[in-house]
Amino acid sequence: MNVLIVGAGAMGAALSVPLTDNGVEVTICGTEFDVGILKLLERGEKHPRIGRELEKVRIAYPDELLKEVDKHDVILLAVSTDGVTGIFDRISDLLDHKNVITISKGLLEIGGRILTVPEFMWDKNPYVKVVAITGPSIAREVAARNPTRVVFSSDKIELAEKAAKLFETDYYRINPSEDIIGAEITSALKNVYSIGIAWVRGYEVRMGGIEMSNLKGVLVTMAIDETARVVVAAGGKKETVYSLSGFGDLIATFRGGRNGMLGELLGKGMGIEQALTELRKRGVGVVEGYGTARKAYRLLKEFEMGGKLKADNFPFMRGIVDVLYRGMDVEDVLFEII
Repeated sequence: MNVLIVGAGAMGAALSVPLTDNGVEVTICGTEFDVGILKLLERGEKHPRIGRELEKVRIAYPDELLKEVDKHDVILLAVSTDGVTGIFDRISDLLDHKNVITISKGLLEIGGRILTVPEFMWDKNPYVKVVAITGPSIAREVAARNPTRVVFSSDKIELAEKAAKLFETDYYRINPSEDIIGAEITSALKNVYSIGIAWVRGYEVRMGGIEMSNLKGVLVTMAIDETARVVVAAGGKKETVYSLSGFGDLIATFRGGRNGMLGELLGKGMGIEQALTELRKRGVGVVEGYGTARKAYRLLKEFEMGGKLKADNFPFMRGIVDVLYRGMDVEDVLFEII
């Protein structure tokens, strides 16, 4: 078995570690944005975002993408959510009955509709076999072989189980699931809510270092409750929200991920443009929750029009959108929503 990883970002590179530990042949084919990283890896140097060399991994460049997709059994799509449509449009005709595993966690706006990444793929090529990876998974920790457990979900459980056999090791454990819609909605929304929960870290600093555990507890509870109601409206299972894809991943993301870093800066009093500029200076990649927040609120409005939900019953989501896109201050929003 061989696996092509499309995208040379942190998580795609990290997932090559359990694969090669299992004896799987791995090629990383980067996009045009990854050329600098590809050259480092080809020289045997460390990946700049996970801090380690990638042994036993073959490197391919963007102009080789179609050739590489055609000759591989399994495609791991490891680009940012914003990059999914462009890459998938280029390769979808080559994917009939192939296995595509996606790590992109977000929502896409396609033709005026809000779709999960698997729904977009199925719309584009109904014959593709999609498996989604979700759950608490920080790339550096996976690459360092730290104990990790995630969810592999598909619309057919046997596809998830088959994919899991390629990746599972004694440090990278996998729970197969057939609730791919619930897992994807949950995983997309946890990026958004992680920004809001991490406000508290920054707000504590802003208030002179006062501990605010009570507030953190309130916001985590609100995030899980609001997410569960969206998942059910989308046709997913409520219990998915309380599992690794939801509660577990939420904790990992707001404590250690890029979305949490953005939230902390906003909590300190920075405006959104200032915060995003600061993250770019630090070399932080795409903050998925920022772009997803607007689409998530659009999804709420779609469900409201269909009579499934009322957007006014989602104060935390609305508050996050107010801070990210309407210029409101975190302090004002916090006192409004609690």
